[in-house]
Amino acid sequence: MPHELIVGFEAGAVIVLVLLLVPKRGLDHLLKRFSHLRAGRRSWLFEPPSWTYRKPPERVRKSLADAADVFELGVPLYLAGRVAEQRSAQLRVERLSLWQDSPKALLAAHLKGAMTETDLNGRLNSRELPLSAAKARVARVEARPLISVKWWLERQALAHTIARSNGDGAAEPVGGGSEADDEEAQDDSDGEAGSSAAADPGHLRIRTFGRLELLQASQDHGPALMAKKVLAFIWLYLFVRALLEPDGRVKRIVFAEEVSPGLSPTKQNKRLRNRIDDMLKRDLPTALSSRLVVNRNEIGLDLSNSSIDMVRLQEVARLCTDKHGMLTGDLIAEAHRILDETEGEFLPGWDQIETETNGGRGAAHEYVRSLRELAETARIDLMGALASNHMARQQPRKAIPLLEQALERQPDREDLARKLLAAYLESGQPARAAELQKDHALDV
Repeated sequence: MPHELIVGFEAGAVIVLVLLLVPKRGLDHLLKRFSHLRAGRRSWLFEPPSWTYRKPPERVRKSLADAADVFELGVPLYLAGRVAEQRSAQLRVERLSLWQDSPKALLAAHLKGAMTETDLNGRLNSRELPLSAAKARVARVEARPLISVKWWLERQALAHTIARSNGDGAAEPVGGGSEADDEEAQDDSDGEAGSSAAADPGHLRIRTFGRLELLQASQDHGPALMAKKVLAFIWLYLFVRALLEPDGRVKRIVFAEEVSPGLSPTKQNKRLRNRIDDMLKRDLPTALSSRLVVNRNEIGLDLSNSSIDMVRLQEVARLCTDKHGMLTGDLIAEAHRILDETEGEFLPGWDQIETETNGGRGAAHEYVRSLRELAETARIDLMGALASNHMARQQPRKAIPLLEQALERQPDREDLARKLLAAYLESGQPARAAELQKDHALDV
Protein backbone atom coordinates (compact mmCIF):
# COMPACT_ATOMS: atom_id res chain seq x y z
CA MET A 1 0.00 0.00 0.00
CA PRO A 2 1.43 3.43 -0.91
CA HIS A 3 2.86 5.47 1.92
CA GLU A 4 0.73 8.52 0.99
CA LEU A 5 -2.49 6.47 1.28
CA ILE A 6 -1.45 5.21 4.72
CA VAL A 7 -0.73 8.76 5.85
CA GLY A 8 -4.15 9.86 4.50
CA PHE A 9 -5.96 7.11 6.45
CA GLU A 10 -4.09 8.06 9.64
CA ALA A 11 -4.98 11.73 9.19
CA GLY A 12 -8.62 10.82 8.57
CA ALA A 13 -8.67 8.70 11.73
CA VAL A 14 -7.29 11.61 13.76
CA ILE A 15 -9.92 13.97 12.31
CA VAL A 16 -12.76 11.55 13.11
CA LEU A 17 -11.37 11.08 16.62
CA VAL A 18 -11.29 14.85 17.15
CA LEU A 19 -14.86 15.17 15.83
CA LEU A 20 -16.10 12.50 18.22
CA LEU A 21 -14.21 13.48 21.36
CA VAL A 22 -13.75 17.26 21.30
CA PRO A 23 -16.92 19.32 22.00
CA LYS A 24 -17.79 22.02 19.50
CA ARG A 25 -19.76 24.05 22.06
CA GLY A 26 -18.33 26.78 24.23
CA LEU A 27 -17.49 25.59 27.74
CA ASP A 28 -18.34 28.84 29.53
CA HIS A 29 -22.03 28.05 30.04
CA LEU A 30 -22.01 24.23 30.06
CA LEU A 31 -21.67 24.04 33.84
CA LYS A 32 -24.74 26.22 34.32
CA ARG A 33 -26.75 24.05 31.93
CA PHE A 34 -25.64 20.89 33.76
CA SER A 35 -26.62 22.43 37.10
CA HIS A 36 -30.08 23.26 35.72
CA LEU A 37 -30.43 19.70 34.47
CA ARG A 38 -29.40 18.31 37.84
CA ALA A 39 -31.95 20.53 39.58
CA GLY A 40 -34.72 19.47 37.19
CA ARG A 41 -35.22 22.97 35.76
CA ARG A 42 -34.26 21.93 32.21
CA SER A 43 -35.34 18.94 30.11
CA TRP A 44 -32.51 19.03 27.53
CA LEU A 45 -28.85 19.94 27.72
CA PHE A 46 -29.31 21.38 24.21
CA GLU A 47 -32.60 20.92 22.36
CA PRO A 48 -32.48 18.74 19.22
CA PRO A 49 -31.89 20.64 15.96
CA SER A 50 -35.03 22.23 14.55
CA TRP A 51 -34.75 20.29 11.30
CA THR A 52 -35.25 17.00 13.17
CA TYR A 53 -38.80 18.02 14.12
CA ARG A 54 -39.95 17.71 10.51
CA LYS A 55 -38.71 14.15 9.83
CA PRO A 56 -41.73 11.82 9.66
CA PRO A 57 -40.23 8.50 10.96
CA GLU A 58 -39.87 8.67 14.72
CA ARG A 59 -36.87 6.34 15.07
CA VAL A 60 -34.98 7.88 12.16
CA ARG A 61 -35.62 11.35 13.58
CA LYS A 62 -34.26 10.37 17.00
CA SER A 63 -31.24 8.66 15.46
CA LEU A 64 -30.39 11.72 13.37
CA ALA A 65 -30.78 13.99 16.38
CA ASP A 66 -28.50 11.76 18.49
CA ALA A 67 -25.91 11.62 15.72
CA ALA A 68 -25.96 15.41 15.38
CA ASP A 69 -25.46 15.77 19.15
CA VAL A 70 -22.57 13.28 19.13
CA PHE A 71 -20.67 15.18 16.44
CA GLU A 72 -21.48 18.61 17.84
CA LEU A 73 -20.93 17.95 21.54
CA GLY A 74 -18.42 15.08 21.45
CA VAL A 75 -18.95 11.61 22.84
CA PRO A 76 -17.97 12.32 26.50
CA LEU A 77 -20.13 15.45 26.70
CA TYR A 78 -22.97 13.70 24.86
CA LEU A 79 -22.95 10.77 27.32
CA ALA A 80 -22.77 13.12 30.31
CA GLY A 81 -25.67 15.12 28.88
CA ARG A 82 -27.82 12.03 28.36
CA VAL A 83 -27.21 10.91 31.95
CA ALA A 84 -28.08 14.40 33.23
CA GLU A 85 -31.22 14.54 31.07
CA GLN A 86 -32.42 11.17 32.40
CA ARG A 87 -31.76 12.34 35.94
CA SER A 88 -33.69 15.57 35.22
CA ALA A 89 -36.67 13.59 33.91
CA GLN A 90 -36.60 11.40 37.01
CA LEU A 91 -36.53 14.46 39.26
CA ARG A 92 -39.55 15.92 37.45
CA VAL A 93 -41.50 12.69 37.97
CA GLU A 94 -40.56 12.61 41.66
CA ARG A 95 -41.53 16.26 42.13
CA LEU A 96 -44.84 15.66 40.36
CA SER A 97 -45.66 12.76 42.67
CA LEU A 98 -44.76 14.86 45.72
CA TRP A 99 -46.71 17.84 44.39
CA GLN A 100 -49.95 15.88 43.92
CA ASP A 101 -50.24 15.23 47.66
CA SER A 102 -49.04 18.64 48.83
CA PRO A 103 -51.38 21.23 50.41
CA LYS A 104 -50.83 23.60 47.48
CA ALA A 105 -51.86 20.92 44.97
CA LEU A 106 -54.99 20.07 46.96
CA LEU A 107 -55.92 23.74 47.22
CA ALA A 108 -55.32 24.23 43.48
CA ALA A 109 -57.54 21.24 42.67
CA HIS A 110 -60.26 22.72 44.88
CA LEU A 111 -59.99 26.12 43.17
CA LYS A 112 -60.26 24.46 39.75
CA GLY A 113 -63.44 22.67 40.85
CA ALA A 114 -61.95 19.16 40.89
CA MET A 115 -62.99 18.65 44.53
CA THR A 116 -65.44 20.21 46.96
CA GLU A 117 -64.47 22.08 50.10
CA THR A 118 -65.60 19.10 52.20
CA ASP A 119 -63.31 16.75 50.25
CA LEU A 120 -60.46 19.23 50.60
CA ASN A 121 -60.83 19.48 54.38
CA GLY A 122 -61.13 15.69 54.63
CA ARG A 123 -57.90 15.09 52.73
CA LEU A 124 -56.10 17.77 54.72
CA ASN A 125 -57.32 16.19 57.97
CA SER A 126 -56.16 12.72 56.89
CA ARG A 127 -52.64 14.11 56.37
CA GLU A 128 -52.75 16.11 59.63
CA LEU A 129 -52.34 19.37 57.72
CA PRO A 130 -53.87 22.74 58.74
CA LEU A 131 -57.21 23.48 57.16
CA SER A 132 -57.59 26.27 54.64
CA ALA A 133 -58.92 29.60 55.85
CA ALA A 134 -62.65 30.19 55.50
CA LYS A 135 -63.61 32.24 52.48
CA ALA A 136 -65.12 35.67 52.87
CA ARG A 137 -68.69 35.81 51.60
CA VAL A 138 -69.46 38.89 49.55
CA ALA A 139 -73.04 40.06 49.51
CA ARG A 140 -74.60 39.62 46.09
CA VAL A 141 -75.40 42.88 44.40
CA GLU A 142 -78.43 42.77 42.16
CA ALA A 143 -78.02 44.35 38.74
CA ARG A 144 -79.98 47.54 38.27
CA PRO A 145 -82.29 47.70 35.25
CA LEU A 146 -81.06 49.80 32.35
CA ILE A 147 -82.62 53.23 31.89
CA SER A 148 -84.53 53.38 28.64
CA VAL A 149 -83.53 55.93 26.02
CA LYS A 150 -87.13 57.10 25.75
CA TRP A 151 -87.20 58.06 29.44
CA TRP A 152 -83.91 59.93 29.08
CA LEU A 153 -85.17 61.94 26.08
CA GLU A 154 -88.43 62.79 27.86
CA ARG A 155 -86.42 63.95 30.88
CA GLN A 156 -84.27 66.21 28.70
CA ALA A 157 -87.36 67.66 26.98
CA LEU A 158 -88.91 68.39 30.38
CA ALA A 159 -85.73 70.13 31.52
CA HIS A 160 -85.77 72.23 28.35
CA THR A 161 -89.41 73.23 28.97
CA ILE A 162 -88.62 74.30 32.54
CA ALA A 163 -85.63 76.32 31.33
CA ARG A 164 -87.78 78.17 28.79
CA SER A 165 -90.43 78.94 31.41
CA ASN A 166 -87.69 80.50 33.55
CA GLY A 167 -86.65 82.80 30.70
CA ASP A 168 -83.73 80.80 29.39
CA GLY A 169 -85.05 80.33 25.88
CA ALA A 170 -81.61 79.83 24.34
CA ALA A 171 -81.22 76.40 25.86
CA GLU A 172 -81.02 73.67 23.24
CA PRO A 173 -82.63 70.36 24.25
CA VAL A 174 -80.14 67.54 24.41
CA GLY A 175 -82.58 65.15 22.83
CA GLY A 176 -83.56 67.50 20.04
CA GLY A 177 -81.56 65.62 17.40
CA SER A 178 -82.59 62.27 15.94
CA GLU A 179 -81.39 58.99 17.40
CA ALA A 180 -79.64 58.21 14.11
CA ASP A 181 -77.62 61.42 14.41
CA ASP A 182 -76.67 60.50 17.99
CA GLU A 183 -75.52 57.04 16.94
CA GLU A 184 -73.54 58.46 14.01
CA ALA A 185 -71.85 60.97 16.30
CA GLN A 186 -71.03 58.19 18.73
CA ASP A 187 -69.50 56.07 15.95
CA ASP A 188 -67.43 59.03 14.76
CA SER A 189 -66.15 59.71 18.27
CA ASP A 190 -65.25 56.03 18.73
CA GLY A 191 -63.36 56.00 15.45
CA GLU A 192 -61.46 59.15 16.35
CA ALA A 193 -60.58 57.68 19.75
CA GLY A 194 -59.31 54.46 18.16
CA SER A 195 -57.19 56.28 15.58
CA SER A 196 -55.76 58.62 18.20
CA ALA A 197 -54.83 55.65 20.41
CA ALA A 198 -53.10 53.96 17.46
CA ALA A 199 -51.14 57.14 16.69
CA ASP A 200 -50.35 57.94 20.34
CA PRO A 201 -46.66 58.97 20.46
CA GLY A 202 -46.45 57.92 24.11
CA HIS A 203 -47.50 54.33 23.43
CA LEU A 204 -44.75 51.80 24.25
CA ARG A 205 -44.59 48.49 22.39
CA ILE A 206 -42.56 45.88 24.27
CA ARG A 207 -41.19 42.78 22.56
CA THR A 208 -39.50 40.25 24.86
CA PHE A 209 -39.05 37.05 22.82
CA GLY A 210 -35.85 36.43 20.89
CA ARG A 211 -34.65 39.99 21.53
CA LEU A 212 -35.69 42.96 23.62
CA GLU A 213 -37.42 45.80 21.80
CA LEU A 214 -38.86 48.90 23.49
CA LEU A 215 -40.51 50.81 20.65
CA GLN A 216 -41.96 54.27 21.09
CA ALA A 217 -42.69 56.46 18.08
CA SER A 218 -40.77 53.98 15.86
CA GLN A 219 -37.63 54.32 17.99
CA ASP A 220 -36.20 51.26 19.74
CA HIS A 221 -34.86 52.06 23.23
CA GLY A 222 -33.90 48.44 23.97
CA PRO A 223 -30.20 48.73 22.99
CA ALA A 224 -29.79 51.88 25.10
CA LEU A 225 -31.18 50.06 28.11
CA MET A 226 -29.19 46.84 27.60
CA ALA A 227 -25.95 48.81 27.33
CA LYS A 228 -26.25 49.77 31.03
CA LYS A 229 -26.34 46.46 32.88
CA VAL A 230 -27.31 47.66 36.36
CA LEU A 231 -30.01 50.01 35.07
CA ALA A 232 -31.26 47.29 32.74
CA PHE A 233 -31.48 44.92 35.71
CA ILE A 234 -33.56 47.44 37.69
CA TRP A 235 -35.95 48.28 34.84
CA LEU A 236 -36.43 44.68 33.68
CA TYR A 237 -36.81 43.38 37.25
CA LEU A 238 -39.66 45.83 37.83
CA PHE A 239 -41.08 44.87 34.43
CA VAL A 240 -41.07 41.18 35.36
CA ARG A 241 -42.71 41.86 38.73
CA ALA A 242 -45.38 43.95 36.99
CA LEU A 243 -46.15 41.02 34.70
CA LEU A 244 -46.39 38.53 37.56
CA GLU A 245 -48.34 40.61 40.07
CA PRO A 246 -51.34 42.92 39.60
CA ASP A 247 -49.71 45.76 41.53
CA GLY A 248 -46.08 44.97 40.79
CA ARG A 249 -44.76 47.35 43.45
CA VAL A 250 -41.60 46.29 45.32
CA LYS A 251 -40.54 47.41 48.77
CA ARG A 252 -37.42 49.55 48.54
CA ILE A 253 -35.66 47.62 51.31
CA VAL A 254 -36.32 44.32 49.53
CA PHE A 255 -35.28 45.68 46.15
CA ALA A 256 -32.09 47.16 47.58
CA GLU A 257 -31.11 43.70 48.83
CA GLU A 258 -31.92 42.28 45.39
CA VAL A 259 -29.69 44.79 43.59
CA SER A 260 -26.76 44.72 46.04
CA PRO A 261 -26.76 41.50 48.10
CA GLY A 262 -24.12 41.22 50.79
CA LEU A 263 -23.73 44.95 51.48
CA SER A 264 -24.91 46.73 54.59
CA PRO A 265 -28.47 48.13 54.46
CA THR A 266 -27.11 51.69 54.42
CA LYS A 267 -24.91 51.02 51.40
CA GLN A 268 -27.67 49.08 49.68
CA ASN A 269 -30.16 51.94 50.01
CA LYS A 270 -27.59 54.51 48.92
CA ARG A 271 -26.60 52.53 45.84
CA LEU A 272 -30.21 51.97 44.84
CA ARG A 273 -31.05 55.65 45.38
CA ASN A 274 -28.13 56.71 43.17
CA ARG A 275 -29.13 54.30 40.43
CA ILE A 276 -32.74 55.48 40.49
CA ASP A 277 -31.58 59.10 40.27
CA ASP A 278 -29.39 58.21 37.29
CA MET A 279 -32.34 56.54 35.57
CA LEU A 280 -34.71 59.44 36.18
CA LYS A 281 -32.35 62.30 35.37
CA ARG A 282 -29.91 61.40 32.61
CA ASP A 283 -29.03 57.76 31.84
CA LEU A 284 -32.30 56.53 30.34
CA PRO A 285 -34.54 57.95 27.61
CA THR A 286 -37.71 59.61 28.79
CA ALA A 287 -39.79 56.82 27.25
CA LEU A 288 -38.37 54.43 29.87
CA SER A 289 -37.63 56.68 32.84
CA SER A 290 -41.15 58.13 32.79
CA ARG A 291 -42.52 54.64 33.45
CA LEU A 292 -40.84 54.42 36.86
CA VAL A 293 -43.11 54.91 39.86
CA VAL A 294 -40.98 55.81 42.88
CA ASN A 295 -42.08 56.79 46.36
CA ARG A 296 -40.57 56.63 49.80
CA ASN A 297 -41.35 52.96 50.46
CA GLU A 298 -41.98 51.31 47.09
CA ILE A 299 -40.75 51.18 43.52
CA GLY A 300 -42.75 50.00 40.52
CA LEU A 301 -43.22 50.25 36.78
CA ASP A 302 -46.26 51.74 35.07
CA LEU A 303 -47.18 49.58 32.06
CA SER A 304 -50.32 51.47 31.12
CA ASN A 305 -50.47 52.74 27.54
CA SER A 306 -48.24 49.87 26.41
CA SER A 307 -48.60 46.62 24.49
CA ILE A 308 -46.59 43.56 25.52
CA ASP A 309 -46.12 40.42 23.44
CA MET A 310 -46.12 38.22 26.56
CA VAL A 311 -49.54 39.53 27.60
CA ARG A 312 -50.94 39.19 24.08
CA LEU A 313 -49.64 35.61 23.87
CA GLN A 314 -51.50 34.63 27.03
CA GLU A 315 -54.67 36.42 25.88
CA VAL A 316 -54.73 34.71 22.47
CA ALA A 317 -53.94 31.31 24.03
CA ARG A 318 -56.82 31.73 26.47
CA LEU A 319 -59.21 32.84 23.71
CA CYS A 320 -58.33 29.90 21.46
CA THR A 321 -58.45 27.36 24.29
CA ASP A 322 -61.88 28.55 25.39
CA LYS A 323 -63.26 27.88 21.90
CA HIS A 324 -62.74 24.10 22.34
CA GLY A 325 -62.32 23.47 18.62
CA MET A 326 -63.68 25.63 15.80
CA LEU A 327 -61.75 28.91 15.48
CA THR A 328 -62.62 31.86 13.27
CA GLY A 329 -60.34 32.84 10.42
CA ASP A 330 -59.23 36.02 12.19
CA LEU A 331 -58.39 34.13 15.36
CA ILE A 332 -56.40 31.51 13.43
CA ALA A 333 -54.39 34.23 11.69
CA GLU A 334 -53.76 35.99 15.01
CA ALA A 335 -52.67 32.71 16.63
CA HIS A 336 -50.13 32.01 13.87
CA ARG A 337 -48.91 35.59 14.01
CA ILE A 338 -48.36 35.54 17.77
CA LEU A 339 -46.60 32.14 17.53
CA ASP A 340 -44.18 33.60 14.99
CA GLU A 341 -43.59 36.73 17.07
CA THR A 342 -42.94 34.83 20.31
CA GLU A 343 -40.47 32.35 18.85
CA GLY A 344 -37.33 32.38 20.96
CA GLU A 345 -36.42 32.76 24.63
CA PHE A 346 -38.23 35.21 26.88
CA LEU A 347 -35.89 38.07 27.88
CA PRO A 348 -32.69 36.79 26.22
CA GLY A 349 -29.58 38.11 27.87
CA TRP A 350 -31.22 38.32 31.30
CA ASP A 351 -28.89 35.70 32.83
CA GLN A 352 -25.82 37.74 31.91
CA ILE A 353 -27.35 40.96 33.23
CA GLU A 354 -28.27 39.30 36.53
CA THR A 355 -24.83 37.72 36.89
CA GLU A 356 -23.02 41.02 36.31
CA THR A 357 -25.34 42.93 38.67
CA ASN A 358 -25.70 40.71 41.75
CA GLY A 359 -23.91 37.49 40.86
CA GLY A 360 -27.20 35.61 40.53
CA ARG A 361 -27.72 35.68 44.31
CA GLY A 362 -31.20 37.16 44.31
CA ALA A 363 -34.64 35.80 43.52
CA ALA A 364 -34.92 37.51 40.13
CA HIS A 365 -33.99 34.39 38.17
CA GLU A 366 -36.94 32.56 39.74
CA TYR A 367 -39.34 35.26 38.53
CA VAL A 368 -37.92 35.13 35.01
CA ARG A 369 -38.00 31.32 35.04
CA SER A 370 -41.68 31.40 36.05
CA LEU A 371 -42.51 33.72 33.15
CA ARG A 372 -40.55 31.54 30.72
CA GLU A 373 -42.55 28.52 31.87
CA LEU A 374 -45.81 30.48 31.51
CA ALA A 375 -44.82 31.54 28.00
CA GLU A 376 -43.91 27.99 27.02
CA THR A 377 -47.22 26.67 28.37
CA ALA A 378 -49.15 29.38 26.53
CA ARG A 379 -47.41 28.52 23.25
CA ILE A 380 -48.13 24.81 23.77
CA ASP A 381 -51.79 25.57 24.54
CA LEU A 382 -51.99 27.68 21.39
CA MET A 383 -50.55 24.85 19.28
CA GLY A 384 -53.03 22.44 20.86
CA ALA A 385 -55.94 24.80 20.11
CA LEU A 386 -54.88 25.13 16.46
CA ALA A 387 -54.56 21.35 16.24
CA SER A 388 -58.05 20.93 17.74
CA ASN A 389 -59.36 23.32 15.08
CA HIS A 390 -57.84 21.13 12.34
CA MET A 391 -59.29 18.01 13.96
CA ALA A 392 -62.74 19.61 14.13
CA ARG A 393 -62.47 20.42 10.42
CA GLN A 394 -61.51 16.82 9.56
CA GLN A 395 -57.89 17.77 8.81
CA PRO A 396 -55.86 15.42 11.05
CA ARG A 397 -52.72 15.57 8.89
CA LYS A 398 -52.47 19.32 9.45
CA ALA A 399 -52.88 18.80 13.21
CA ILE A 400 -50.09 16.21 13.49
CA PRO A 401 -47.04 18.55 13.07
CA LEU A 402 -48.44 20.99 15.65
CA LEU A 403 -49.12 18.23 18.17
CA GLU A 404 -45.76 16.54 17.60
CA GLN A 405 -43.90 19.79 18.23
CA ALA A 406 -46.03 20.60 21.28
CA LEU A 407 -45.56 17.12 22.76
CA GLU A 408 -41.83 17.30 22.07
CA ARG A 409 -41.64 20.45 24.21
CA GLN A 410 -43.85 19.12 27.02
CA PRO A 411 -43.76 15.29 26.94
CA ASP A 412 -45.81 15.00 30.16
CA ARG A 413 -48.95 16.56 28.60
CA GLU A 414 -51.35 13.62 28.36
CA ASP A 415 -54.03 15.73 26.67
CA LEU A 416 -51.68 16.48 23.78
CA ALA A 417 -50.68 12.82 23.55
CA ARG A 418 -54.32 11.76 23.28
CA LYS A 419 -55.01 14.37 20.58
CA LEU A 420 -51.98 13.14 18.63
CA LEU A 421 -53.13 9.54 19.04
CA ALA A 422 -56.53 10.44 17.59
CA ALA A 423 -54.87 12.32 14.72
CA TYR A 424 -52.68 9.31 13.88
CA LEU A 425 -55.71 7.00 13.85
CA GLU A 426 -57.87 9.34 11.78
CA SER A 427 -55.08 9.85 9.24
CA GLY A 428 -54.56 6.09 8.81
CA GLN A 429 -51.29 5.67 10.72
CA PRO A 430 -51.99 2.85 13.22
CA ALA A 431 -48.30 1.94 13.63
CA ARG A 432 -47.36 5.41 14.83
CA ALA A 433 -50.47 5.47 17.01
CA ALA A 434 -49.44 2.18 18.66
CA GLU A 435 -45.90 3.45 19.24
CA LEU A 436 -47.21 6.69 20.77
CA GLN A 437 -49.63 4.76 22.98
CA LYS A 438 -46.79 2.57 24.22
CA ASP A 439 -44.36 5.45 24.83
CA HIS A 440 -46.89 7.50 26.84
CA ALA A 441 -48.73 4.57 28.47
CA LEU A 442 -52.10 5.71 27.14
CA ASP A 443 -55.14 3.58 27.86
CA VAL A 444 -57.80 3.54 25.15
